[in-house]
Amino acid sequence: MVFSQLAVPGPVPSSFIPGVSGVQEAAFSLSDFRGHYLVLLFYSGDWEPASHGILTSFSSLKDRFSATGCELAACSTDSPKVHKSWIKTESEDGGFSGQLSIPLWSDPSGHLASQFDLFDAEECQCLDGVVVIDDEGIVRHAMTTSMETEDTAISTLELVKLLKVYKDETSPDKKMPQSAANRSSISSAMEKDWDISRDPELLKALDMAKRLGRKQPAHMVYRPRNPTFDLAPARIRRMVNPKASTLSCSAAIYRNLSGFGSGTDISTNQKLQVENIMKKVLGVAFMPEELAGEYRSLYNLSPRELGECFDSEIFSISGDSWAKDTSLIWPQGSGVFVNNYENFLVWVNSREEQLKIVSTAPGQDLKYVLLRLQKAIIKIEEAVKSCQEKGFTTDCNGFSHNQLTVNGTGLEIRFSLQLPGLSHVGRAEIDKSKSDLNVAIIPESRSQYEVTMKQTEEMDEFDIVTRSIDTVDKLWKRDMELQSRHGVRLSL
Repeated sequence: MVFSQLAVPGPVPSSFIPGVSGVQEAAFSLSDFRGHYLVLLFYSGDWEPASHGILTSFSSLKDRFSATGCELAACSTDSPKVHKSWIKTESEDGGFSGQLSIPLWSDPSGHLASQFDLFDAEECQCLDGVVVIDDEGIVRHAMTTSMETEDTAISTLELVKLLKVYKDETSPDKKMPQSAANRSSISSAMEKDWDISRDPELLKALDMAKRLGRKQPAHMVYRPRNPTFDLAPARIRRMVNPKASTLSCSAAIYRNLSGFGSGTDISTNQKLQVENIMKKVLGVAFMPEELAGEYRSLYNLSPRELGECFDSEIFSISGDSWAKDTSLIWPQGSGVFVNNYENFLVWVNSREEQLKIVSTAPGQDLKYVLLRLQKAIIKIEEAVKSCQEKGFTTDCNGFSHNQLTVNGTGLEIRFSLQLPGLSHVGRAEIDKSKSDLNVAIIPESRSQYEVTMKQTEEMDEFDIVTRSIDTVDKLWKRDMELQSRHGVRLSL
């Protein structure tokens, strides 16, 4: 049983939390708002209509809150990159068109929200709620509500006014303000009786004394956070699978182990160390039942054994058909892990990267693929740290890897589908589709193609997934129009 630790009134935590102010990333702390009241909104997640509504309602009253000496902030489990993307997105697409007067905080672990009883650990998301903190850093009110968003914003504004009045009426220093009570009698006498206008040294001393009594302005301190795979299960479940009739879909993550450089350009001894670590990580002690499987070292396998190893359809779905070439020479330390259900694999020291982690599925259920991948990457990272402590290699842009077509997140989405319309029209139309949709279209067979969206540096995991889905749907729709226009029939 979990008991509430929230005290009303009670002190607030003072740790730093990352977030976005406008469209700039910054670090925040509740202690920065001392001297002002603070209304802190917790909401379930970005891109949800209900969350958009509550933030819009409070943002429209920002000036009225400021007039009462109250600041506003909002918090969810989404990362600062996702916040920025949401704020920049046009309003007709569910964003704020770059106009949001409330800073958005990121609490992916739920540590802050849990201290206000506003975190759902099972869904890994914040609960909708409002917290009011006074100018001394004391929690004065915390609630959830079923009221409409506009009523909630207006009621909270009135509540802040009532709390301020109540505090003033019950304050023991109401008749004598603290500043007057603590004022130095010496400085008062000095200002009253001494003629200091002609003494520059005394002027400096008096100015310094006045400054010592002033409250220092709040300052922002940047606290960088370790990059993570920023797609929680709750967010994945809210996504929509592609409408295109894809034959298969897969999601891959590229990683390197910290302390072993970047990629496979390392010594044979280091490759063997990486392989030994991954053998432990991928063993039954760490992998859950649905991810359990067999690891095979590829070095010194005969052509027949290699053919048996790569006979599974998963290598075609994952875009790794190249591995079926029996003439390939596999170096020491290279290997592949395939789970018992043949829908999840891990390459070790295969090509450019030390690790390539892939989740696959026939059809178009990308959400199922991502949920499996999210679970796998969490389990693998935990196991790697328990075996090696440092985890995955990172740099200022995120996770370090050598895939030129994949940005700092290390995530890549692939679809396989038939495009008979494009195949019939010819190369010129395929090249035009590549340019228009910013997509790579690679032929696999007669009218079957592998499709991957070209990424840009500012994309995070959520952007990559949603834009990949949008791109493949547009490509599929274009092919359907070409089929209709040229009388092409899909031949199976």
